[in-house]
Amino acid sequence: MGVAESPAKFKPKLPGGGGGGGPVGYVCGAPLPRCREPYLYPFKLPLVAVTLTAVALVLLSPWPRYQAGLWAFVFFSSCSLVSVACQAVRMATLLRTYRRLYLAAPPPAPEAPGAPGCGAGLKEATMPGAKVMLVDAPSRPGHKKALRKGHRSTLSLDAVDCCDQAAESVALVIDCEDWSESASGSGSDWAAGPPRWNHVFVIPNYKEDMATLTATLEQLAGHAWASSYTILLAMESKEVGAAHKAGQLQEQFGCSFASIVFTLHVLDPAEMPGKASNVNSAVRQFYHMAPGDRAAYMLTIIDADALVPFEYVQQLESASAAQPNPGGNVYAAPVLFEQDNSGVPGIVRATDYMWSALAAQNLSSWFEVGFPISNYSLSLKLVHDIGYWDTFADAIGEDMHMYIKAFLATHGAARLLPLHAPINMAHIQGPNYLRSLWARFLQAERHMRGVADTAYVMYGWPSAAFSWRKVVLLVACLEAHMIPVVTLSALVLLPVYYNLVMAATTGALPRPGALPAPMRVLSVLGQANLVCVVFILACYEHLRGIVRRHVYRLMDGDKHERCWWNCPRYVLHVANYLTLFVSVGDGGSGGGDGSGSDDGGEAARRARAGSAGAGAEACEPRSPRLSAAAGDAGSEGSDAGSRRGGAASAAPASPPDAPRGGGDTARGGAAAAKGAAAAGAAAPRRADGGGRRRRRVRGGGAAPRADA
Repeated sequence: MGVAESPAKFKPKLPGGGGGGGPVGYVCGAPLPRCREPYLYPFKLPLVAVTLTAVALVLLSPWPRYQAGLWAFVFFSSCSLVSVACQAVRMATLLRTYRRLYLAAPPPAPEAPGAPGCGAGLKEATMPGAKVMLVDAPSRPGHKKALRKGHRSTLSLDAVDCCDQAAESVALVIDCEDWSESASGSGSDWAAGPPRWNHVFVIPNYKEDMATLTATLEQLAGHAWASSYTILLAMESKEVGAAHKAGQLQEQFGCSFASIVFTLHVLDPAEMPGKASNVNSAVRQFYHMAPGDRAAYMLTIIDADALVPFEYVQQLESASAAQPNPGGNVYAAPVLFEQDNSGVPGIVRATDYMWSALAAQNLSSWFEVGFPISNYSLSLKLVHDIGYWDTFADAIGEDMHMYIKAFLATHGAARLLPLHAPINMAHIQGPNYLRSLWARFLQAERHMRGVADTAYVMYGWPSAAFSWRKVVLLVACLEAHMIPVVTLSALVLLPVYYNLVMAATTGALPRPGALPAPMRVLSVLGQANLVCVVFILACYEHLRGIVRRHVYRLMDGDKHERCWWNCPRYVLHVANYLTLFVSVGDGGSGGGDGSGSDDGGEAARRARAGSAGAGAEACEPRSPRLSAAAGDAGSEGSDAGSRRGGAASAAPASPPDAPRGGGDTARGGAAAAKGAAAAGAAAPRRADGGGRRRRRVRGGGAAPRADA
């Protein structure tokens, strides 16, 4: 595959370039080197074993002989409680940081419309007041193209065709009249000087509609430093019309940024389709075409629907400047979902909000160890030094996997530094309600495939020097994937399954005191976890309000946003969150109906009443020996029934080979009644010789025949 070179007399440069230019526009490099896939199966087996053990413990929980294994659930739930408590503290700290940044100081003035940015990447010696842009147009070589009207700046454009007829691309020299005057009055914030990084925004996309990509680029074009940005559109060659779409975006935003280039990724059979392979291909090609010092380029990987605020770039500059090795770290900001809330199902919104809240606190780690979420920044030199992105199947979570790879490759020197300027993203949405739910389920399933990164950490454990930060990295991986799975099995699946089995076998739910000891402890731990999660979500809702008002400025047009009649919206959010944990509070405690709620005292009273009634209406036995034996049996049965009824509320279900719960007290009363019936059947007949006997006695079933 060749490279689309610009005409010989035009060698446009990327921003910050030194001598010699590179190809701009469509870049199609040579076949990429394949990365070696690590052998992770031995490290996956312990994770699979833990998951299967958790499922087995849930299935065997109703049998008393296996209930000792439930203490393993108690251990994992205790770890989860410690983890969630730490998350709550980090969330409170994060909220305090946002309040200090956006509420303590007066809000910044609104941004001026984006500068046209023409001429930022071209020396005046080449052509004063002009900019060179390469637009891919293989079907119409030599055809004149003019930029689409409608930019934020009003420019008089005169497109001059200067393309060789045999070239694959069209080089346009765009004459921007009165460029010096328009640039000086554009409102660009150069008071503190130009940015110290050459910012490159990598936007991987596949079959994204033009409206989504246009909104993303419009947001970037509104930045005060947009004229220094390079936009790298990572396109997929298997998408029909990908080059044409990129060409349209180049035409529309060519005068807003320093450069817009795009690449076409050809999927290798050994690669996993997705974001990682596309970004890997695009950045590898960009590295070879970027002029000057590669260490001066800062890559920001964003999704196609990500709206990046200008505060993100500002904080990226300041945070990196404060580090001794600014190019050796990874920078990331939280994500919020504030684009299209109205048409998204409530359960999808609640799930995204909870995921966003837990991800936000993860970035504020005390040890500077965490995982970026979809959008992150790192230097081009760091990417090249660690071998770019992995493209095998187990690296499907490219954001999390990339930081782990950087951490292990630098022996723990790479740190994750948070940026407190959340990126606005869109909810996943299908054509209808059910398709939206299914799409969110598939997304969650892809997220959980990231559990392979835990095996990847264990695989790379011997290669990195020991440090406490490496231990924290492993714990963070377990916290992200393994502990939640086991904890949800213990706090949700276990009580639901246990109560269903008990209701099916005994006809009643177990009372709270009749539950096994591990389940009673799990109930307390579940409620404590729930309290911490509710606190995290409350802090998150407050943080959302701050960001919506002071970063996204979504509340400026609605002065009644915080009035009392908007409270149901927040109540609905919390209600949706709590539906995920309903069984934690209710499933862990049983409750029976009237048939199984007799206590031991009531059973004893029934037994005594049955014995007295049987003695008053007793019949004559055949022999004194049978009478004595039956009397002893009746007494033992009555005592046994009383003991069983009294212990039913404190003892767990103990079936021979099937579960038994709150029905023990009823059976205790029945045993006492049977004992009393046996005593009545063996008692002496009345003196008047009455031959008829009562068929039933109080408190029990049918009495046996005397001659049986």
